[in-house]
Amino acid sequence: MVREDVVEGQILIDLEILSALSNSFGPSGNEDEVRNIIVSELEKLNMPYIIDKKGNVISVKDVENTDFKVLIASHIDEIGFLVSEKVEPCYLKVEPLGGWNLQIIPGMKVNIKTKLGVVKGVFSSTPPHINKKINLESFEDLYVDVGDNWNFVEVGNFVIPESQFEVISGSLIMGKAFDNRIGTYINLHLLKYVNPVLDVSHLFLVQEELGLRGSRFFANSNNKYDLIIILETTSAETPFSKDQVSYLGKGPVLTIMDKTYITNPKLIEFIKEIAFVNEIPLQIKKPNVGSTDAGYLQDLGPCVIISVPARYIHTPYQMTSLLDIQNTIKLISILISTPNIEELYKKILP
Repeated sequence: MVREDVVEGQILIDLEILSALSNSFGPSGNEDEVRNIIVSELEKLNMPYIIDKKGNVISVKDVENTDFKVLIASHIDEIGFLVSEKVEPCYLKVEPLGGWNLQIIPGMKVNIKTKLGVVKGVFSSTPPHINKKINLESFEDLYVDVGDNWNFVEVGNFVIPESQFEVISGSLIMGKAFDNRIGTYINLHLLKYVNPVLDVSHLFLVQEELGLRGSRFFANSNNKYDLIIILETTSAETPFSKDQVSYLGKGPVLTIMDKTYITNPKLIEFIKEIAFVNEIPLQIKKPNVGSTDAGYLQDLGPCVIISVPARYIHTPYQMTSLLDIQNTIKLISILISTPNIEELYKKILP
């Protein structure tokens, strides 16, 4: 199913692929299902690709008459859990894979991938009419109840929250793993549908949520790039915070600086001007919030992070706008497919 009525006459969003990416089982360290979707799409296009020893996927569009190299990168993993202990008769202890808010976890339904298939479970909680408060200070205080399936589960099995992708209004979607399956979708969309005027490599990275491990591995390669665009998802507004990062429906988000990198200010101004001229709404993220694969990829060339805002990232149900996805695709398409763009980059980049 392709959605085209969000922005009339503009970019088509393939909801089947977006849904498949969101619903896939792909916590850090076990990204096979997500990678298989990407590889399947590449093979349909007869696009060459390489899977490196860490599990990253890279595919290159080598354009004649240019040696200006662009890397578009997105991480494909999601936050999840790893079974660390079995507690008789039906409980499991888990370790986090990525950053979780402990307070949202009790009562969360989960899927556990075992040798015999997926086992269902739920994080234990207490009903409100039982006068006992759960004191959650660490993951040691959490239990997953798997009932009669306890014998099927092994220490080391991977766990993700159970959640299903949904279109909830004319322009809003909801589901799990939007951080960063939204960026993954955009990267794949650009690879499939945009004809660049530059040499563009599309990189799909693993294990970002465990300390940028996929990008750290890739950064040890001999590759160098003239420009690196990192596709991400970033926190959108919430009623529980006065310190808002971005807002749904107000366009892609530019990161000037985070905890591990800072962008060339000339590149920021250039992208802002491109967005303004093409009437693409654009947001600027508050500096020094979070970290991304730019922490390592910046060693390979000048980086810029362009994110889609999403509410409630790092929860089982995240929400984002198809408008923002479309405008992000539109912006990056201009950045890689506009005639004479190479000359403009060479004026601002080292």
